Amino acid sequence: MREFPILETERLTLRQITEQDADFLLKHFGNREVVKFFGMPPMTERDEALSFIDNFQKGFENNGAMRWAITLKDSGDMIGTAGYHNSLNPYKRCELGYDLSPFYWRQGIMTEALSPIIDYLFNTQDMIRIGATIVNHNGASSRVVEKLGFKQEGLLRDYIIQEETVFDAFMYSLLQKEWQDLK
Repeated sequence: MREFPILETERLTLRQITEQDADFLLKHFGNREVVKFFGMPPMTERDEALSFIDNFQKGFENNGAMRWAITLKDSGDMIGTAGYHNSLNPYKRCELGYDLSPFYWRQGIMTEALSPIIDYLFNTQDMIRIGATIVNHNGASSRVVEKLGFKQEGLLRDYIIQEETVFDAFMYSLLQKEWQDLK
């Protein structure tokens, strides 16, 4: 069995999500601000967090998805998650997903966390395209991917439903050759 990669940045360690993270995930994904544009209701039960963890593990084992715990390097505190899903290996493409505790918003943390994940996807997983689908009202998330070089490709109409509200979403992408030019 392959080993889950640990990624590091100046301020962060990205590591595998484990059952010990269930309480954080329940509180985190139970926060309406965090899941506001996720297309899922806030979590209310610990079993939901454990199911997320199990799904993350299965995605990794099947080489179809990975989700890292974003932790602060100095304290080890978990502050969010990031990774990829919708991996279509024959086509060498996937889609990013990420979330962060509101206390850490607007500090450049998500841009910092996603950069080594993008490197991993292009250089280790041999992806040629990474996508990001972002609700059109989520300007902060759009700015994160734009800072990383993603280009907006179009609008997906009525794409995400969040608690009975329908949202359009922007589709962004970054190509391997563009990432190499940025490095």
